Amino acid sequence: MTRIQQVMARIELKDDPCTAAYKRFGAANVANATEAVLHLAGAVVVKQGRKYLADYAGVGLTKELLDAVETNNANFVEELTTGKEAENERQAATDARIEAANALYEELVKLCAAGNTGWRFEDETKAKEYVVDHAAPADAAKPAGTAA
Repeated sequence: MTRIQQVMARIELKDDPCTAAYKRFGAANVANATEAVLHLAGAVVVKQGRKYLADYAGVGLTKELLDAVETNNANFVEELTTGKEAENERQAATDARIEAANALYEELVKLCAAGNTGWRFEDETKAKEYVVDHAAPADAAKPAGTAA
């Protein structure tokens, strides 16, 4: 059970989940909430919990429990931020690899063109070995007799 759910269990001891008093805490169904909704629910639960702390003290709502929700919420945001940063760095590394591969491919095409030009008038068979066919299917480049 999350800290938010612990708070809401205490609120439910006093207020029915169908009432406006319960709903003002804004934390319905946090188990299936998106990251943004979960973060907002945590913030609202803390704010409303502090506002109505005296009203719910009799059912076990405490400042310490609300502080724990707030701490967990801050940690949650920090973990989301760290994850997003790692995702962005991974994408940057992927882009760099793609750019490097594209540069190698461009160099290969230039070398093949030079080889084709060098052999074009001397040996047509060797000249064809230096042709990069952009439209050829991937398996067309496999040597004869190899498994598909």
